[in-house]
Amino acid sequence: MTTINNQNKDETLIVIIGGFLGSGKTTLIKEIGKHYAADGKVVTYFTNEVGEETIDGDLLGYDMDTKEITTACVTCNLKEVMSAAVEQLLDRVHPDILLIEPKETVSPLVVKDELNKMSLKSGSEECQFAPLFTLIDCSRFFKNVKEKKKITFDQIAVSEVIVLNKTDLIDEKELNLISESIRQINPDAKIIKNSIQKEERDEIIKLIHF
Repeated sequence: MTTINNQNKDETLIVIIGGFLGSGKTTLIKEIGKHYAADGKVVTYFTNEVGEETIDGDLLGYDMDTKEITTACVTCNLKEVMSAAVEQLLDRVHPDILLIEPKETVSPLVVKDELNKMSLKSGSEECQFAPLFTLIDCSRFFKNVKEKKKITFDQIAVSEVIVLNKTDLIDEKELNLISESIRQINPDAKIIKNSIQKEERDEIIKLIHF
């Protein structure tokens, strides 16, 4: 399975969105889910992150199958827990899009690699991957670098798209320092600055597929 920009109608597109707790992952996933559900797509959601809020169909305003695994670390129970949960969603729903929100300590690439080993299929078609996303809470970036250095570097290094979230909470000088720091770790990733503007959220959604 490879990262793609286009999706056949019978394929499931897997979107993995990493980042630390409180970085805005759940909010972004809601926006993505709403966008594609409004476009007639079947959307499913998997997480093992324990956050301040959860996602379900009622919360989003439409019917979305969800699976939350909050009792185990993905890297410890990945084969037993994630494979069973993800395969169950794919077999039961055959979704157009599967949104995955890993625990903050788990690299998005680790999740993708493990799912690749499973050769997942939705119906008769193999699943495909959107670019790997990591969200950065700009207001906590340097604090996270100091306190969670290895995890922060790992998430940035493997990501194909890095979303600088909550940019409205910092000044331009600090935002530039964060961007420069990320470029030193991962010069090839696409960096998107995201605050509260709709056009910025739309730019993120466009990178997923189509």
